[in-house]
Amino acid sequence: MTDCTEGKLIEAIQFARKRGDQSLIQCLKRLKRVDKNSGSETRIYTDFAPYSLYFVRERNGQFSGNGGVIFHGRHDNGGDGSAPTFSVSINPTNGWSIHT
Repeated sequence: MTDCTEGKLIEAIQFARKRGDQSLIQCLKRLKRVDKNSGSETRIYTDFAPYSLYFVRERNGQFSGNGGVIFHGRHDNGGDGSAPTFSVSINPTNGWSIHT
């Protein structure tokens, strides 16, 4: 996994720790596990939504997928598709989840 966020990943991790929330770390571990099991490489970028991240995955030098590690909470009604995340969670979420 490659951090291309210019410090935003560290900010998100620090924010998660202040909240006592392990969901961001669990999402990052899941992405790393997929890389290890599939021989892929994931690059993490900043996202437009607060404390959210965007990722691109490549395998053998070719694009193999992308998505987001999206932070949900009161600011987006738990992931109802509204601003600022514009992402939908089936169940209201308070923390980070992977969207592809």
